[in-house]
Amino acid sequence: LKSAATLPPPCTALDTPRCTAPDPRTQMAVSGLATRAVLLLCSVVAAVGQSVRGAAEAAVATAEYPMTTVPTNGHSDLAIYSMVAAVVAPFAGIGIMLAAKEKGWWGACWLISGLITLLWVYLAYIAL
Repeated sequence: LKSAATLPPPCTALDTPRCTAPDPRTQMAVSGLATRAVLLLCSVVAAVGQSVRGAAEAAVATAEYPMTTVPTNGHSDLAIYSMVAAVVAPFAGIGIMLAAKEKGWWGACWLISGLITLLWVYLAYIAL
């Protein structure tokens, strides 16, 4: 590293090629301020975190756990249906898109309109 005595003096005129670049001492000062600001922010976050930690532990310690038994689900076959749907849905979607592609623009229109209509019918049925 260069000592302060060997660094060139700061630029005073912008007509020389050396004076077009920013002063390295200014860059180091700005970098130092940014580092101090980040360090201060981290210190504040750590201090706030310490004060919140005790409150969270106290809340967990005083919490009540009313559930003593595990509830049973009468619809346990829904997990199997969801796994089958995760495999079948992409293949059905690709098949529908290939069928719609043969019809050109009308295929895309019917595909989008059909999806919107199916969603509307489903939501209307659920709202009953």
